[in-house]
Amino acid sequence: MINYRFEKEKEISLHYAHKLGNIEAVNILVKGEASNSEEAVILAKFFWLMVDSLIEDSKNSIEVCGEVNLEEWSECLFNSFRAYFKSSGFSSEWDSESDMA
Repeated sequence: MINYRFEKEKEISLHYAHKLGNIEAVNILVKGEASNSEEAVILAKFFWLMVDSLIEDSKNSIEVCGEVNLEEWSECLFNSFRAYFKSSGFSSEWDSESDMA
């Protein structure tokens, strides 16, 4: 399971999954884990797209889930997602997508 340090991280992740129209990511986030390598790749790709969108929203002072200091949340999300990929055996999927980001 993805262990978020703060519940707000999950809320922000789901916000961006919906905003980006990534239904596969929504489903993975709702169940809290990737079931296989393919889903891990989908989740890792989503993470980096989310970060791009989050940074853009932050630059434009857009409030997301009641938060305006989105860069701090991106750091929390990075730590939670990276820890999840490492602990769940999907390190190679995370590393591969991170290298392409």
